[in-house]
Amino acid sequence: MRVMTSIAAAALIAAAFVIAPDAQAQRRNQGGGVVIVNYQRIAAESALGRDMTTKLQQVGAQIQQEAATLQPEGQAIETERQRLVTATRNMTREQVRAHATHGPALQALETRAQQFQQRSNALQGDMECTQALTLREFDAQVRPIIRATMEQRGATTVLDSSNVLIFQPDSDITNTVIQQLDQNQATRVANVTRRPLSQCQAQQQPAQ
Repeated sequence: MRVMTSIAAAALIAAAFVIAPDAQAQRRNQGGGVVIVNYQRIAAESALGRDMTTKLQQVGAQIQQEAATLQPEGQAIETERQRLVTATRNMTREQVRAHATHGPALQALETRAQQFQQRSNALQGDMECTQALTLREFDAQVRPIIRATMEQRGATTVLDSSNVLIFQPDSDITNTVIQQLDQNQATRVANVTRRPLSQCQAQQQPAQ
C-alpha cells in the first residue's frame, strides 16, 4: 500500500526577500511580472508541510496495520482456490458449477474473494482520500500566502519551479512564503484526520 513518504528536510534559515520601493513600483506600473515558487520545498521545509507529512504517515501506518490483519484471510482464500483447482483439474467451469459439491464451494469462494477485495480496496481508498483532502486543505492554507507575496512583489502570475526551465533567483518567493507560514501559528499545524473513501466519492458525484 502506497503511503505518502516524508521529504528530507534540510536545515534552513529563510531570509525575507525585500524589493526596493522603486523596483516594486516599476513592476506594478508594468502591470505584469512572474514569480516562482517551489511547492515541493514548501511541503518539505515549512512547519505546516512537515506536520502534514508526519500525520499522513501516522494514518498510513494505521491503515497498513489494518491491511495486515487481512493477510490470513487472503492466504486462506488462496489455499481454497488451489484445492478447488486440484479437485476439478479435468472439469470445465460449467461442470464445476453444476457439481453438487464443487459448485457451491466455488460460489462461496468467489463471494469470499470479492468481499476480501472490497475490504482491501476500501483501505487503499481511505488512504488515497485522506491524502487528497489533506493536500487540498494544505493548498488552501498556502495559497493565500503565495497570493499575498505575489501581490507584494507587484507580480500577476505565479509558476511552480517544476514547470519552469530557467528563472532569475530573485524571482523565487519560496523562502518568503515558508517564513510567513512559519511565523503564524495558524499555518504551522495541519489538520489531518483519516477520511473514508466514501467522502471523496460523495464529493465527486455531480450535483442533482
